[in-house]
Amino acid sequence: MSLFCEEGPPILTVMTREVLTAKPDETVGSVVKRMAEKGAGSVVVVNDEGKPIGIFTERDLLVKVVGEGRSLDAKLSEVMTPDPIVAKPDWSLARALEIMVHYGFRHLPVVGDDGRLVGIVSIKDLAKALSGEIDVDELHAAG
Repeated sequence: MSLFCEEGPPILTVMTREVLTAKPDETVGSVVKRMAEKGAGSVVVVNDEGKPIGIFTERDLLVKVVGEGRSLDAKLSEVMTPDPIVAKPDWSLARALEIMVHYGFRHLPVVGDDGRLVGIVSIKDLAKALSGEIDVDELHAAG
Protein backbone atom coordinates (compact mmCIF):
# COMPACT_ATOMS: atom_id res chain seq x y z
CA MET A 1 0.00 0.00 0.00
CA SER A 2 1.44 3.34 -1.02
CA LEU A 3 0.96 6.33 1.18
CA PHE A 4 2.69 8.71 -1.24
CA CYS A 5 1.38 12.22 -0.96
CA GLU A 6 1.41 13.85 -4.37
CA GLU A 7 0.24 17.20 -3.04
CA GLY A 8 2.53 20.04 -2.14
CA PRO A 9 5.71 21.53 -3.50
CA PRO A 10 7.96 19.43 -5.73
CA ILE A 11 11.45 18.20 -4.91
CA LEU A 12 12.95 20.58 -7.47
CA THR A 13 12.24 23.47 -5.09
CA VAL A 14 14.77 22.19 -2.54
CA MET A 15 17.09 19.82 -4.40
CA THR A 16 20.75 20.63 -4.87
CA ARG A 17 21.53 20.92 -8.56
CA GLU A 18 25.32 20.78 -8.26
CA VAL A 19 25.81 17.17 -7.27
CA LEU A 20 29.15 15.64 -6.37
CA THR A 21 29.64 12.76 -8.81
CA ALA A 22 32.26 10.10 -9.43
CA LYS A 23 33.05 7.30 -11.84
CA PRO A 24 33.01 3.68 -10.62
CA ASP A 25 36.75 3.20 -11.23
CA GLU A 26 37.80 6.07 -8.95
CA THR A 27 39.42 5.15 -5.64
CA VAL A 28 37.66 5.53 -2.33
CA GLY A 29 40.49 7.73 -1.08
CA SER A 30 40.19 10.27 -3.89
CA VAL A 31 36.40 10.41 -3.57
CA VAL A 32 36.44 10.76 0.22
CA LYS A 33 38.89 13.65 -0.13
CA ARG A 34 36.48 15.44 -2.51
CA MET A 35 33.56 14.73 -0.18
CA ALA A 36 35.49 16.31 2.71
CA GLU A 37 36.46 19.36 0.64
CA LYS A 38 32.84 19.94 -0.43
CA GLY A 39 31.25 19.00 2.89
CA ALA A 40 29.21 16.35 1.09
CA GLY A 41 27.71 13.30 2.76
CA SER A 42 27.40 11.37 -0.48
CA VAL A 43 28.66 10.99 -4.02
CA VAL A 44 26.48 9.80 -6.87
CA VAL A 45 28.32 7.32 -9.06
CA VAL A 46 27.42 7.88 -12.70
CA ASN A 47 28.12 6.17 -16.01
CA ASP A 48 29.43 7.94 -19.12
CA GLU A 49 25.91 9.14 -19.97
CA GLY A 50 25.50 10.82 -16.58
CA LYS A 51 23.01 8.26 -15.31
CA PRO A 52 23.27 7.13 -11.67
CA ILE A 53 24.58 3.59 -11.29
CA GLY A 54 25.38 3.80 -7.59
CA ILE A 55 25.74 6.00 -4.54
CA PHE A 56 28.57 6.15 -2.01
CA THR A 57 27.75 7.62 1.38
CA GLU A 58 29.40 8.25 4.71
CA ARG A 59 27.67 5.08 5.90
CA ASP A 60 29.30 3.08 3.09
CA LEU A 61 32.67 4.49 4.12
CA LEU A 62 32.12 3.45 7.71
CA VAL A 63 30.63 0.01 7.10
CA LYS A 64 32.09 -1.22 3.81
CA VAL A 65 35.53 0.40 3.95
CA VAL A 66 36.56 0.95 7.57
CA GLY A 67 34.39 -1.81 9.03
CA GLU A 68 35.63 -4.40 6.53
CA GLY A 69 39.25 -3.23 6.70
CA ARG A 70 39.43 -2.25 3.03
CA SER A 71 42.10 0.01 1.61
CA LEU A 72 41.39 3.56 0.48
CA ASP A 73 42.76 2.32 -2.86
CA ALA A 74 39.63 0.19 -3.34
CA LYS A 75 37.55 1.11 -6.37
CA LEU A 76 34.27 2.87 -5.73
CA SER A 77 32.45 0.13 -7.65
CA GLU A 78 33.49 -2.33 -4.92
CA VAL A 79 31.90 -0.38 -2.05
CA MET A 80 29.13 1.77 -3.52
CA THR A 81 25.48 0.92 -3.11
CA PRO A 82 24.51 -0.11 -6.66
CA ASP A 83 21.31 0.78 -8.51
CA PRO A 84 20.09 3.55 -6.20
CA ILE A 85 16.43 4.39 -5.95
CA VAL A 86 15.97 7.73 -7.68
CA ALA A 87 13.33 10.45 -7.62
CA LYS A 88 11.86 12.74 -10.26
CA PRO A 89 11.98 16.54 -9.88
CA ASP A 90 8.19 16.84 -9.85
CA TRP A 91 7.69 14.39 -6.96
CA SER A 92 6.29 15.97 -3.82
CA LEU A 93 8.51 16.58 -0.83
CA ALA A 94 6.28 14.24 1.17
CA ARG A 95 6.76 11.41 -1.35
CA ALA A 96 10.54 11.81 -1.19
CA LEU A 97 10.44 11.86 2.61
CA GLU A 98 8.33 8.71 2.76
CA ILE A 99 10.78 6.82 0.54
CA MET A 100 13.79 8.05 2.49
CA VAL A 101 12.27 7.13 5.86
CA HIS A 102 11.06 3.74 4.62
CA TYR A 103 14.46 2.71 3.25
CA GLY A 104 16.62 4.58 5.77
CA PHE A 105 18.21 6.84 3.14
CA ARG A 106 19.65 10.27 3.85
CA HIS A 107 20.23 11.13 0.17
CA LEU A 108 18.03 10.61 -2.87
CA PRO A 109 19.38 11.26 -6.38
CA VAL A 110 16.99 13.09 -8.70
CA VAL A 111 16.87 12.24 -12.42
CA GLY A 112 15.21 13.78 -15.44
CA ASP A 113 12.99 11.94 -17.92
CA ASP A 114 16.10 10.76 -19.76
CA GLY A 115 17.46 9.11 -16.59
CA ARG A 116 20.34 11.56 -16.24
CA LEU A 117 21.21 13.03 -12.88
CA VAL A 118 19.76 16.52 -12.37
CA GLY A 119 20.05 16.93 -8.60
CA ILE A 120 20.02 15.38 -5.17
CA VAL A 121 17.80 15.89 -2.16
CA SER A 122 18.89 15.17 1.39
CA ILE A 123 16.88 14.41 4.48
CA LYS A 124 18.23 17.72 5.83
CA ASP A 125 16.78 19.58 2.81
CA LEU A 126 13.39 17.97 3.42
CA ALA A 127 13.45 18.60 7.17
CA LYS A 128 14.18 22.30 6.59
CA ALA A 129 11.41 22.60 4.01
CA LEU A 130 8.79 20.69 5.96
CA SER A 131 9.61 22.50 9.21
CA GLY A 132 9.05 25.86 7.56
CA GLU A 133 12.70 26.91 7.79
CA ILE A 134 12.61 27.25 3.99
CA ASP A 135 9.60 28.95 2.39
CA VAL A 136 8.99 26.27 -0.22
CA ASP A 137 5.82 27.92 -1.55
CA GLU A 138 7.81 31.06 -2.33
CA LEU A 139 10.53 29.01 -4.03
CA HIS A 140 7.93 27.07 -6.02
CA ALA A 141 6.18 30.26 -7.16
CA ALA A 142 9.52 31.71 -8.26
CA GLY A 143 10.08 28.66 -10.45
